[in-house]
Amino acid sequence: MTEDFLHYLWRFRQLKPDPWYSEDGSCIEVLHPGYLNSNSGPDFEQARIKINGQLWVGSVEIHIRSSDWNRHQHHLDPGYNNVILHVVQEEDQLIYTEKGWAPTCLSLKGLYDSQLYWRFEQRLQGAKTLACADSFPRVNDIKKYQMLERACIVRMQQRSETLSLALEELGGNWDALLYRSLAKAMGSPVNSPAMESLSRVLKLELWRRYQDKDLQRDALFLGMAGLLTNIGSEEIPWVSEFHFLKHKHRLKELELSIWKYSRMRPANFPDRRIAQLSLLLPQALQWFSSIREGRELNLQALYWPKLPEFWRNHYRLKTPGRSNIGLQWSEVLKQSLLINAFIPLQFFYGKKTGRYELQDAALDSLMKIPAESTRLTRNFEQLGLKLRSAFDSQACIAWDKNYCQPKKCLTCTLGNELLNQ
Repeated sequence: MTEDFLHYLWRFRQLKPDPWYSEDGSCIEVLHPGYLNSNSGPDFEQARIKINGQLWVGSVEIHIRSSDWNRHQHHLDPGYNNVILHVVQEEDQLIYTEKGWAPTCLSLKGLYDSQLYWRFEQRLQGAKTLACADSFPRVNDIKKYQMLERACIVRMQQRSETLSLALEELGGNWDALLYRSLAKAMGSPVNSPAMESLSRVLKLELWRRYQDKDLQRDALFLGMAGLLTNIGSEEIPWVSEFHFLKHKHRLKELELSIWKYSRMRPANFPDRRIAQLSLLLPQALQWFSSIREGRELNLQALYWPKLPEFWRNHYRLKTPGRSNIGLQWSEVLKQSLLINAFIPLQFFYGKKTGRYELQDAALDSLMKIPAESTRLTRNFEQLGLKLRSAFDSQACIAWDKNYCQPKKCLTCTLGNELLNQ
């Protein structure tokens, strides 16, 4: 038995018709089970329940055993003082709130079909990539796309929570948040931590002083990354410029060893990505300024400046390539940055400022980008799910992370559908 299963029974009213009776003889009628609480505190809020004919409005807490109340320290937490009903599988101990009041306890033993839990265990808790893999193709496509829509919103909300913490750390500086988000996305997947470190040591305030001077701006990025260490000034045009700026501003660059190159396509080497970040950041800040000033700017029209001619035959600073390399941005990289930097920031900014049209625009932008192809998305596609856009592929990430991996099948639209078949 799991608490998730008891949550499912209570939330979706999968119980025998009330009234029910507690062990002390109290008559219980549920007018409304309450709303699931995803934050700290009791499991369900604003429940409306009649106990012995008297209407109570408050919270409902659910446990396997009533003694779990004390084990979870709820008897010391004022946040549980408004619990009007304690729903359990087994009542093994009388419990009290922090104020010393004993909520009515309802045991669900005998109030639900035992075959329901058996079907849950057998059908949904398999050891497949997806627990419902065998049954997945049988579910109506409408249900699947409902779940994709739900999961994508979860994905964007979780990204907003991450951005909110970063914004707080940055003292509410939105431009610095964009800078950090873009840097992390440029380093994806393996160099994201190093790119974030670069955004920490090369402050936006210093960069702004040189943003219109191409040589100094690029020298700051490459030099602070540690990539100009032990390179002669006659080899690379940015070396002498960085030595001057380093002395002038008393800068301390990163260690070269933090950057990873193994098992990576040369086009994704950090040298090249950092040079691209240096070029793109002014365009990104201009886009974000337009958003904040209320001017419409289509993300698809974002300008992606070409790399300097130096990079035509360089993947790494010190090593010329054997053949010429394109200076334009690849479509894959542009789409990745839109998905992982620009769109989440636009969604979060809209949420934070109450400009909900920006959230809608962010979701609409996701729908205009082709679906990503990863091992995870291919798992869903092999089950017959057609991914129409990045909206769907991002939803798959949240679906897997929040429902499939932790086996939260009972809170999944498909899990509910399959359980009742």
